[in-house]
Amino acid sequence: MIGCGAPARAPDARDPLAKASPGGAAAERAEGAPRACTHDVEDLAPCAEECDRAIAFSCTVLAARVERGDRVPRDLTRAVRIHERACELRDAASCVNAARMYASGAGVPPSRAKQIELLGAACMLGDAFACAVPAKAFASGNGVARDPRRAEELWQHACAGGVESACASLGEP
Repeated sequence: MIGCGAPARAPDARDPLAKASPGGAAAERAEGAPRACTHDVEDLAPCAEECDRAIAFSCTVLAARVERGDRVPRDLTRAVRIHERACELRDAASCVNAARMYASGAGVPPSRAKQIELLGAACMLGDAFACAVPAKAFASGNGVARDPRRAEELWQHACAGGVESACASLGEP
């Protein structure tokens, strides 16, 4: 499981994902009320549970909080893994975040090839600005095998998304 990193278990008072405040989140909400993952949620257990159920938004919230160490222990390795999960669930911003972490070696060994792969995914998901780095890499063979067709495909996506430098690279006005 991505969210909690362990199989489901009974809440543990020492686990910041299970209980983020005195009395626990259960004490703060009406009995039987649904729990949901939001950006400002105190208890991240709903985010972990929803991420495990393939809800991209919840993975994104969880990854950002784990990366920052916001009310949970900071864990960059886990954060990049959760960003990748959200990327697999088609969240372009998470693809970019995971790519950034691979580029800098934050929580994972630096990998230009993985950075390019993740930015390419973000590009295909509609983030036109994410297209430029992989397009340049495929055009020059920097960190990946040179592939002019792939470079042109990425430049076209970027140009269609309004990135003027990509249009210039294609020779379009």
